[in-house]
Amino acid sequence: MMLEDLYRLLRSGHVQAQGVVDTMSQPVIVLDHRFYVTTANNAFIKTFQVKRDDLLGESLFDLGDGQWDIPELRELIAGVIPKSVAVIGFEVKHDFPGIGQLTFLVDARRLVHPDDSSTNLGDVRGCHRA
Repeated sequence: MMLEDLYRLLRSGHVQAQGVVDTMSQPVIVLDHRFYVTTANNAFIKTFQVKRDDLLGESLFDLGDGQWDIPELRELIAGVIPKSVAVIGFEVKHDFPGIGQLTFLVDARRLVHPDDSSTNLGDVRGCHRA
């Protein structure tokens, strides 16, 4: 297989994965091993009233002038996730400026890439106003 063919194959896999994430009705955000946003779906952008360009490549905890620096969420993502395979249904209540009080469930799972040691995390789901 030529390098160009391999690139096309990898690119099409990425496009398909992004398409699946984008069609999900629940908010989804994917973080890298440093907790920087690698992607977010349209439901996340709409629910949390953010622009995609303001998310990508940014630390989750710096988003919205630090409004995502929620102690329970930070502990979950920085402390629990690296030591476990997955977390399902971790409830977070937070008052987001301009949006109001939201209660949401966090499902997070480490995704380890077989070709290197990098890790991604995701998703946020079940958002509703308290």
